Amino acid sequence: MIAYKSAFFAANNRELIRKAKKRTSNTEDSLVNNMWAYLLISAVSGLIAFKLALILYRRRKYPEPHFDWESIDLDEISFPENFLWGTATAAHQIEGNLTNNWTVHEENKNLEKSGEACNHWNLWKDDFQMLTDLGLTSYRFSIEWSRLEPEEGSWNNEAMDIYSQMIDDLISRRIRPTVTLHHFSHPVWWEEKGGFADENNLDHFLSYCERVFDALSDRVDVWCTINEPTVFSTMGYTLGQFPPGKRSIRLTLKVMRNLMRGHAMVYRSLKSKRPEVRIGIAKNVTLFDPLNRWSPIDWPVSRLLDWLWNGAWRKGIITGKMLFSKIPQAKDSLDFVGLNYYTHFLTGLFMPTSTDELEFAKRPHEIATEFGYPMYAEGFRRAIEFVAPLNVPIEITENGVADAQDSLRPEHLKRHLWIISEAIKEGYNITSYHHWSLMDNFEWAEGYSMRFGLHEVDFNTQKRTLRPSGELYRSIIHNSKSK
Repeated sequence: MIAYKSAFFAANNRELIRKAKKRTSNTEDSLVNNMWAYLLISAVSGLIAFKLALILYRRRKYPEPHFDWESIDLDEISFPENFLWGTATAAHQIEGNLTNNWTVHEENKNLEKSGEACNHWNLWKDDFQMLTDLGLTSYRFSIEWSRLEPEEGSWNNEAMDIYSQMIDDLISRRIRPTVTLHHFSHPVWWEEKGGFADENNLDHFLSYCERVFDALSDRVDVWCTINEPTVFSTMGYTLGQFPPGKRSIRLTLKVMRNLMRGHAMVYRSLKSKRPEVRIGIAKNVTLFDPLNRWSPIDWPVSRLLDWLWNGAWRKGIITGKMLFSKIPQAKDSLDFVGLNYYTHFLTGLFMPTSTDELEFAKRPHEIATEFGYPMYAEGFRRAIEFVAPLNVPIEITENGVADAQDSLRPEHLKRHLWIISEAIKEGYNITSYHHWSLMDNFEWAEGYSMRFGLHEVDFNTQKRTLRPSGELYRSIIHNSKSK
């Protein structure tokens, strides 16, 4: 009996011990599970807090101001006595009857043909009279490389003489010529060699620039090497809407670097010939803002695009390093910076990869232009602030709006001139304003559908008619000079 009871109690103790161990194990498992849950919740909370702090930081560092334009007196503007008033054009868009990379692209992509364009090559004297009638003191235009060197090594001296006559005529009108050496177009033979996609081709570009400079620099003091390098590279090699119509991020970055190399080569060479001339570049500054300013996704997308479009280029000029490449000649290779400003772009996760997919978002209160993007004059000040660290004078080399009915252009002009006036008052060294454009012209991939001109052009008769916005611009210039 005693043995039986001892066995019973032993077995009972073992069961109690087993149950105790099980409870201990369950408790330990529960503690471990609770610990992991706590760590997970802490990590998620920390991540949310970090993202929120980062968003708040970015909202403060990269504000997106919007003004109450109804409360602003846009007539309260003033400009320095030596401020230059101008307009801008580009050869392929106005000269007519060219054969270059763009005419080939128009054919290959079945785009509207540039054709005769504005027939400016034959009507330039009449067009220059329009400059005088507006009271302008500066005119920015481009030289067409394909007209001067239609075949490699074959130079058209007669065409060079026409450009020389244009320079003389402008000077006789007391209008400063501002010459752009590359504005999106170049010879077919150079495109077939790879254009700016091949670094070995830059010597051809340099030789062309030197030859034009040798012919005109005794009378032309201000030069732009390249127009809108980022637009040229992204539209031609990412979105495929400009020549050569390719879609490759790798090629896009390569072309961006080679455009910087080409600019630097030309700058150093031309300055060695005539140190007194002023040489710059026309940089399009498009602002990239997050579509949702509280979105943890939209913010990094907008900052990445802003760096690729704007920041990498500015870093190249300031440091001689761009997109992970050293371009030492590029450092401080500006005597002035040409600023082209049109709008801002609201960005999110799902970005378009072609212009067929491109739909410009806008804030509810913003006005959409005929091109589709919003009128955002407030961004003009931000663009000025962006180029200011280059520490060179700022020339506004393009600013305008597509507006066939001329219903928006007057307000667009007044808002942007007010921004410039205020910036000058606050110490920014802005020396000129060139409205895009003197007259309606061929708007690249959009053909003749977008009308940017202060003068309306009837492309059937080539008749030019000054729009009310042109009359307004003339009046503003006159009032500025008389103060």
